[in-house]
Amino acid sequence: MAKVLLVEDSPTQAVEMRMLLEEGSHEVRHAANGRLALDILDQEPLDIVVTDLEMPEVNGLELVEMMRTDYAHIPAILVTARGSEDLAAEALQKGAAGYVPKNHLQSLLNDTIVDVLGVIRTDASFAKLISKLTKNVFEFRLSNESDLISPLVGLLMQVVSGMELISGAEMNRLGVAIEHALINAMYRGNLQLGPSVTPAHHAIIYDDATSDLIERRKQEAPYKDRQVYVEATASKQEIKIVIRDEGNGFDTSKVPDKVDANLFAAESGKGLVLMKSFADELSFNEIGNEVTMIKKCC
Repeated sequence: MAKVLLVEDSPTQAVEMRMLLEEGSHEVRHAANGRLALDILDQEPLDIVVTDLEMPEVNGLELVEMMRTDYAHIPAILVTARGSEDLAAEALQKGAAGYVPKNHLQSLLNDTIVDVLGVIRTDASFAKLISKLTKNVFEFRLSNESDLISPLVGLLMQVVSGMELISGAEMNRLGVAIEHALINAMYRGNLQLGPSVTPAHHAIIYDDATSDLIERRKQEAPYKDRQVYVEATASKQEIKIVIRDEGNGFDTSKVPDKVDANLFAAESGKGLVLMKSFADELSFNEIGNEVTMIKKCC
């Protein structure tokens, strides 16, 4: 359960979203616009903000910007409507932790909250030691097992948190981007599964979702012997994550310079949106089986 601040100016939609959030066992506070939301944030401890984009006085984009300055530890999730994709993309660039299309609220809202809040896992016993790190390098070779993703991201976030490289909300954003990149490497790259047969991000991370096709691919050549290679470097200057699979890659010329607005209205395709929005630099190798994400820390 989380303490959620719902920011929505439509009374009808606010009631619908409150009911949905309460079905997810969340405690909900409501503000009719961004200005009122800032007043509540100043008065109460909250875990996460769910905000509409188009609102009077202070809209969702302006709220995200203000939160990044004064409430950097609280992540914000956008609720996007058709036609607001450009604003949503800008908000992701300016600090939002995720987004949910309005036409998929029922299926995605509560899962997205769990995804965002579930990224950070810290162990206080290592906090003092980790705070003394000046540079840390991890190298992993992973089989195509989804239960490796969450512990790996948790370990990286623990180091990033202990080194005090970026804020709590930024850690959430980076952690979710890494999760999506690992899912792409395992399922799209090594197992060569299309979006229609790949489980949703939340189902993979939290439910270990699988299928007969997935389990068969894990046992068949050439898929079964393919590995995912991860190199993570954390320093005071930047966090660099390189993830490479052993699949056939993809045509990187099809990666748009600007995220396609249609992706904001789809249940699939969020991985690319989030990786491009959360990383300061995102690049692929020539054959398209390696992605590099860089987050600047200064």
